[in-house]
Amino acid sequence: MDARYPIPRKYKGRSRVTNGKTLLAGMDGRTKWAKRLHDLVANHVADLGGPGHVTQSQFILIKSAANATIVLEQWELQFAKASTASLPELLAYLSVLNSLRRTFETLGLDRVEAPSNGMQTYDISKLTPDEQQRLKLLNHKVGEVGVGGLSENDAGEMKMLMEKCLGRGYGPSVTEPGPRDRPFHEIVYPNYSRR
Repeated sequence: MDARYPIPRKYKGRSRVTNGKTLLAGMDGRTKWAKRLHDLVANHVADLGGPGHVTQSQFILIKSAANATIVLEQWELQFAKASTASLPELLAYLSVLNSLRRTFETLGLDRVEAPSNGMQTYDISKLTPDEQQRLKLLNHKVGEVGVGGLSENDAGEMKMLMEKCLGRGYGPSVTEPGPRDRPFHEIVYPNYSRR
């Protein structure tokens, strides 16, 4: 098999799910379930910074979490109408709820703000006072020698501090060694020594 397989298809050759026309193949988008599913998925994608910041894997988890949420909501309505819940029903509810919690922990519980008009906003208040001072010194050094004049260590430290200001960065995590765009708190940075 060719290492480049599968080759992405042109727009008209892809499924309705891939093209974003529907969330589940064969589902009528007018049902209550479909409408609620669409709303939940859209809200979760927005919480993670918008479609441009959500990977395919995250989207699959989001869709599964939205379906689990709908199941939980239906059980809650059933419990409220009956004013009671049997032990097996309650255990099943708690099992789905716990799975949903783990999915949300995997996705990240913090809202990620999408940059407005393509501009990134740096919030220096996310840095400690020492880190703020260090960023000012590095910025001053860039003004004197240019970015190319920074040592590899200083350039890496400046990148880390700026990504902390953004709340997002590019790098590996503890569980995933491959670098990619992710929330800042998930990234494993090298220990930058000051020389």
